[in-house]
Amino acid sequence: MSLHEDTLDALLLAAEGVTAGHEVAMVTVLETFGSAPRRPGSIWVIVDPASSQPVMRGSVSGGCVEDDLLDWLRVRSRSGAAHPGPRRRAYDGATHPGLPCGGTLEVLVEWPTEAGQVRPAIEAIQERRVIWRTVDLSSGQVGWQPDPQTDRVSAGEAPVEHAGQLVVPFGPTWRLLLFGGGAVARHLAPQAQALGFDVTVCDPRPSVEDGIFGMYLDRRAPERVIAAAGLDARTAVIAVAHDPRVDDLALMDALDSPAFYVAAMGGRRTSEARRERLAQLGVDTRHLHAPAGLDIGSHTPAEIAVSIAAELVAARSLARRAAPPGSARSQRTPAAASCPQRGD
Repeated sequence: MSLHEDTLDALLLAAEGVTAGHEVAMVTVLETFGSAPRRPGSIWVIVDPASSQPVMRGSVSGGCVEDDLLDWLRVRSRSGAAHPGPRRRAYDGATHPGLPCGGTLEVLVEWPTEAGQVRPAIEAIQERRVIWRTVDLSSGQVGWQPDPQTDRVSAGEAPVEHAGQLVVPFGPTWRLLLFGGGAVARHLAPQAQALGFDVTVCDPRPSVEDGIFGMYLDRRAPERVIAAAGLDARTAVIAVAHDPRVDDLALMDALDSPAFYVAAMGGRRTSEARRERLAQLGVDTRHLHAPAGLDIGSHTPAEIAVSIAAELVAARSLARRAAPPGSARSQRTPAAASCPQRGD
């Protein structure tokens, strides 16, 4: 499960738990140093921590830290100790060997008591807009501040501490629209999911079978899929159909959008012909990554998918550091001189 799926699922569990009257603990990663497994902003939620079978979603380390935290929460809960407000806990590789390479990790533990302490974050993630959650580190009081001026924030972004408050941003998940349901898509879609993207595979051609790794296949025309999605700076569009009737229609709209990464699979001759076709239609192709993917000498569908996934991650890393939306396009990576891909 991706970080963003983790974040949303954890928040949903917290809202459900407090609404049902259960004890809920919510743990947020504040800072990491070294090779800590989870990024700041990652969330872990535990419902009924004192029970023999607590319900848990999310993660803050993927290992020993969760075990230690759960033991600590159980002791506190079973002792009847009141929850005085948020509590910090720190871990390092020396005292907790499960943290690799000497990494360190600091988390904040909260005990939400009403759905309103998490519900606005859920709605912001689902509606692809930004909101800031503020937590008073003494009292635990929670506040919310919408920010319509930026789309630089995504679910699970790093918290900021200021003047006795922790400010945690929530916003759109990273998203991939993958056009084409062939062999490369069958490898790339699950890779992108594992890398933290919400993936939609789109292909209107009747020859393409449903059930790509159990994923829903959107059969609508590319322009309708893009219009319904509403491309933003947390969206990538990759065309792998190897069919201009699908690829070009998707690229025409994607290249005229804030999407942080727009790419098309194909060899150099195919890519040159595609650029010429799009240019004749008045489409600016300067930000098109074609051939898609890093140059790793890939040939098989699985190898091509790996090369594209690697370039997608690199583009996302740059997008995280990008300037505000007005100058986001100038911060994109230049179109890569990509790997050789067969089937020209």
